[in-house]
Amino acid sequence: MSVSAVRRIVVGVDGSAESAAALRWACREAALRRAEVHAIYVREAPYYSMASYAVPAHGYPGDVDADMMWKSVLPELEPGVLVRTEVADGLAARVLLESCAGADMLVLGTAGDMPGAGWSPGPVIRACLRRAPCPVVVISAVQEPLPVGAGAPVPAGAWR
Repeated sequence: MSVSAVRRIVVGVDGSAESAAALRWACREAALRRAEVHAIYVREAPYYSMASYAVPAHGYPGDVDADMMWKSVLPELEPGVLVRTEVADGLAARVLLESCAGADMLVLGTAGDMPGAGWSPGPVIRACLRRAPCPVVVISAVQEPLPVGAGAPVPAGAWR
């Protein structure tokens, strides 16, 4: 008797267009692999230290409203794919690396895509590329495929 292992794709989500593109890509890949998606939003503490008894009243500056983020991204995803969401506190690279242990892959969105600009991975992507125990896929919002039927204009004389 064989026990089928649950296939899992971990995605780092931060509320950016790039991380939304990574989540959509991961869901399409999960549908092909019959896997579940584990989407993680990591809240990092500010770089300055606070007194041990001080607790921020309304989160940290620049923090994303996780509930609104999930509501805006989840309806666009591949139907039939199980997506587990998690909000974790800690260092983003550390949390993602711990979460992707035993996963089929880790999917991340690039940090700030600018068409035509050179790309340099941020510190979280670099740490994950170096130390992840599974394959790491980095997705750019610029590279995301167009919806079916929304063909991009092709310059005259270009090969189709």
